[in-house]
Amino acid sequence: MELLSTAFGECRYTEMAVNMLSSVSTRLIQIKRIAVLTDLGNDSEKMMRYAASLARWYGSELLLFHAYPPEFYAAMPPEPLPMWPASGLSPREDAEGKIKVLTDKLNLKDLTPKVLSRETSVAHILEEMDEYHPSLVVLATHGRKGIEKCFVGSVAEEVFRRVHWPVLILGADCVPPESMMQTQFERVLYATDLSAVSLTALHYASGISHDHEAQLIALYVEPDARQGFSFDQVIAQQRLEDWLQDNIDGMSEALAGVHCMVDFGKPGAKITEVAARQQADLVVVGARGLGAISGAASHFIGGTAYDVICGSKCPVLIVPQPR
Repeated sequence: MELLSTAFGECRYTEMAVNMLSSVSTRLIQIKRIAVLTDLGNDSEKMMRYAASLARWYGSELLLFHAYPPEFYAAMPPEPLPMWPASGLSPREDAEGKIKVLTDKLNLKDLTPKVLSRETSVAHILEEMDEYHPSLVVLATHGRKGIEKCFVGSVAEEVFRRVHWPVLILGADCVPPESMMQTQFERVLYATDLSAVSLTALHYASGISHDHEAQLIALYVEPDARQGFSFDQVIAQQRLEDWLQDNIDGMSEALAGVHCMVDFGKPGAKITEVAARQQADLVVVGARGLGAISGAASHFIGGTAYDVICGSKCPVLIVPQPR
């Protein structure tokens, strides 16, 4: 089905300096500290490279967090052997070695990252992370679904539903172009359900697009796929524009050039479709937090935000609703 889209206002941006760090203090979004949560798996290099690029662009402090399982000694046989990695190292030594290899390979010396590797659970590492007051958390996800998600759960979903900071997630299908590792965002897709949950996400989407001089696209997906006739599209389009106008306070300049789009169907699938079609560099969505119960909930809930990170080919910024 054809998407209905219009331009919301006119662009009135002033020219910004070419040097990425020359105007950090004037940006609408300030990211002072980026925390990377890594399992040191296959996606770790991609994720850490991306986080380092953001840290350099924003002039941020970089923190690397890793939680590894406790060392375990079986009661049998009579000469118990530790269940250590094939390398013969303990979990702690193995983790510290992998982190050093990654940081050296990615040449992160200019960022002087602080490394915190702990024998603990994800919930406890997040509690320790909270003491550092990160502006942003970055992690990757395997995008588990169905039976596998019910049994194993999703660390990514547990994180973005537990914490109160924005979480940037690289899904299994996300392969940021090499140019994105060095330059700015060009197209930011903001998806909204027109609720208060997505309002804080609007502030981030508009601020990021303003700071990067990127095209901002606002997308509203009406879940009822039976609609979609011209009359329905006009009504949905007007609802989106009215909602943006009602919430424009403090964001008039950042929202001056926003491009509005509407579609009909399953929100998660439609958002990823539009992101791919528009060649978005970043998708921004809001999410409800669940606090302490998020660990168990991550096995069953899912929802639009989780569907988006599983299907998106570009990074997804999840912005939690303020508590």
